[in-house]
Amino acid sequence: MHIPSRILEIELPPFDPLNVRAAHLRAAGHEVISLGQALPFYPPPASAVRAAQAALERPGVHGYTTDPGRPELRRLLAERLRQHIGVECEADDVMITAGANHAFTTALTTLISAGDEVVLPAPYFTNHQMAVQAAGAVAIEAPVADRDTYSVTWNDIAPALTDRTRAVVLCNPSNPTGAPVNAEAGTRIVSELAARGILVISDETYLHFVYDGHHWSAASVAGWRRNVVVIGTFSKSFAMMGWRVGYLLADAPVCTQAIKVQDAMIICAPTISQIAAEAAVRDDWNYPLTFHAELLDRRARLSDGLGRIAGVSWMPTSAGFFAFVRVDGCTDSNQLALDLLEEAHIVAIPGASFGRSGEGCLRLSYGSVSGDGLVKAIERLTRFLG
Repeated sequence: MHIPSRILEIELPPFDPLNVRAAHLRAAGHEVISLGQALPFYPPPASAVRAAQAALERPGVHGYTTDPGRPELRRLLAERLRQHIGVECEADDVMITAGANHAFTTALTTLISAGDEVVLPAPYFTNHQMAVQAAGAVAIEAPVADRDTYSVTWNDIAPALTDRTRAVVLCNPSNPTGAPVNAEAGTRIVSELAARGILVISDETYLHFVYDGHHWSAASVAGWRRNVVVIGTFSKSFAMMGWRVGYLLADAPVCTQAIKVQDAMIICAPTISQIAAEAAVRDDWNYPLTFHAELLDRRARLSDGLGRIAGVSWMPTSAGFFAFVRVDGCTDSNQLALDLLEEAHIVAIPGASFGRSGEGCLRLSYGSVSGDGLVKAIERLTRFLG
């Protein structure tokens, strides 16, 4: 059976192999600490769980919703985006998807043609690069110059643009670095690209995890409808990873076309998940903020521990729950991650998974590890890396 080269050439990230090996080590009796997957430590809000439980008693929950999603969820979400991050939008500008990755691939399929170039400020989220390649487009890596804060600027993006550039992807705040996009820098990026007729796809998965200041959205720029699409999800904010529900925000005529793609892919996002998300958006929009103090405490502990290891450098970023740690002398982060797992029994993600710009680094997620687990992890990292 013929498989196109665009699919054959996609490289899966090492997340699953590392987790499989970690499971084998646990089965052999070893205590393995995961600093790998980007997961929050808290459960979904009680309002979401209660809403889902109650909905199971209603026959309609087992059917489809309309393709763009439950009208009340779309209305509530548009209202929250207006109130909390200054986005001028209406329910018709929102469609509910099966998570952020699905929203991203739907946007690409709707707006990108085969052969188009899509610029990814790097280090980038690996699934973005995979989706661009799967769509038959060309991913162009644009290294971020500031290797301390990883804050992306127009000067990072401009050199990567060509007459084939169709879109630029912002990951704000960034996975893997945790760097938010500065409002002034972001506004310039959106405006410069709008003047050139280039699309901005802004993945704002971690909007609830900005600790210093407020989240800036690409859709808060005046005239955003000309060239901005925002990707969002309830996975991280409301700890609903397995519920598979997110959203795409775009000008209503774009959503009308994207619905065709969604219908072909999945028809609609899971009904039960939409009902749970609706309750969370209505009753617990600020729920993630109640856990900021704990996340900041973990960030401080990790920063202190890593700061004591010679040859390791990390400047804590002001969002997300990641440490993108540079290890002096490392030229093969994939092997380093394997060795760390085998010898120290810690799961970490190799920086090379996030583009050439990530080589020599490890991504450590402190979002789901317990306080005691983090202490042990720091001790093991100190022994292994020191």
